[in-house]
Amino acid sequence: MSPQPGKYYSTAVYTTKEGKWPHERYFTTHPLQYVGEFRHHVSHGYRDNAMHADVFWLDGKEVMVPYTYDGTTCFVEVFKDKIDI
Repeated sequence: MSPQPGKYYSTAVYTTKEGKWPHERYFTTHPLQYVGEFRHHVSHGYRDNAMHADVFWLDGKEVMVPYTYDGTTCFVEVFKDKIDI
């Protein structure tokens, strides 16, 4: 899933995957980290030297979440009024 502007997310790196595209399910043993409201995507470089990251807004600061090289970075949408930090 690609984050959408104006929505709020938590992130984690998945550790296992079940199913085949487009019916994949992802699981993690890592805790979810709340990263705030999605702002935009950034990328630099190309091919194996590319860096991709999503930028979020949290507590008045930008939070950059880089994508892992092997593509295991995941996001889950959360509802701002349901966040218990």
